[in-house]
Amino acid sequence: PLPPTVAGRAEVLDKFQFLGTLMAKALLDSRLVSLPLSLPLYKLICKHPLTLADLAIIDPDKARHLSQLQAVAAQKAAAETIADPQLRQAEMAALPDVASYCLTMEYAPSSTMHGFTSHELVPGGAEVEVTLDNVEEYVKLMCRFVLDEGVAAQREAIREGIAQVFPPTQLNALTPQELRRLLAGEGGVSWTREELVREVEPRNGYTAESETFIQLVDVLCAMEERERRDFLRFATGVRVLPPGGLKNLDPKLTVVKKICEDDPDQHFPSANTCFHFVKLPQYSCKERLAAQLRAALTHGMDGFFFN
Repeated sequence: PLPPTVAGRAEVLDKFQFLGTLMAKALLDSRLVSLPLSLPLYKLICKHPLTLADLAIIDPDKARHLSQLQAVAAQKAAAETIADPQLRQAEMAALPDVASYCLTMEYAPSSTMHGFTSHELVPGGAEVEVTLDNVEEYVKLMCRFVLDEGVAAQREAIREGIAQVFPPTQLNALTPQELRRLLAGEGGVSWTREELVREVEPRNGYTAESETFIQLVDVLCAMEERERRDFLRFATGVRVLPPGGLKNLDPKLTVVKKICEDDPDQHFPSANTCFHFVKLPQYSCKERLAAQLRAALTHGMDGFFFN
């Protein structure tokens, strides 16, 4: 969250607007973007209200702290309804001493990188101590700032960026989860042997019966989640699958034979990410294929060194 008077606020909002334009263009072109965006941000874009559960995803410590104070406020409210004076006094005395937390009516960010060290929740909040009497108001004001007022401008900047591509109201039909899937693909990367054989297309020297293609399928099936993500980035440019998995990759993932002038075992696989082409030498065995592919995934992700 950002206070309205923080220095550099305009530059921050410009970045959020650019993010909105990028997201809208990716949606329009059916492109996946590997951006580590949280579900609460997608909820903001869809104009869904945020809760403490959303804050727990972004700032677990602050969410836990506010939840504890919220529980204290609820206990106090319950104690105040007790008719018996002695029992009511006993319940009130058993409540935690909120004043011992040394809190004031202000928000302190977890980092000062955005140019401010605190934001007063009420006028003169830096001098207003949080006690059992005003803890409920403190939680309410803190949640309002962190989950609404402090992020409203960023939300609108993103939607303004989207508006440069298409009307943001077109997103109203989507849930935050659906929007995330359309932009960032499936959460996990999984496939079966049957899917690979059915959805990966061997061409230009390979067929579904080619030994090298079958060996590649074996290697891909044996990969762990991180390796599968690395392979997708190597072959397609992004670490995720589109909604629906391999069958919805466009273009289809294609494996072609890489022609080598000398021993194929001395060459590495390469890829054309624009067309989802994997160029695979005809290796002598599955072990050599696995070793050369892993080397390519480790060292050939950020350039065309193996082409």
